[in-house]
Amino acid sequence: MVGNVLPLRSIHEGAVVCNVEHHVGDHGVLARGSGDYDIVISHNPDNGTRRIKLPSGAKKIVPSGCRAMIGQVAGEGRTEKPMLKAGNAYHKYRVKRNCWPKVRGVAMNQSQNQNQN
Repeated sequence: MVGNVLPLRSIHEGAVVCNVEHHVGDHGVLARGSGDYDIVISHNPDNGTRRIKLPSGAKKIVPSGCRAMIGQVAGEGRTEKPMLKAGNAYHKYRVKRNCWPKVRGVAMNQSQNQNQN
């Protein structure tokens, strides 16, 4: 059932899981972003490990005792919505880097335009 937290040994292959522990007891570190999920690919009973496919496409081997939540993290289409206001773009780029706002050379004084000779 979606939302249940189970050890990976109890989850069947092909299941969609999120918030997967990388090591037993580390409280879930894989696939925690909005809309992210992992897919359980295979089980190796000799080693007691499971192979999972990460959102990046990489495949990772984790112990079967690690726990995971069945289902997908909410908020999948968050990046597809329009900004609507300049303030939203300001807050988005404020924490990341100094690349906003971008002033066009046409809108500058001629003495301040780096592209002008």
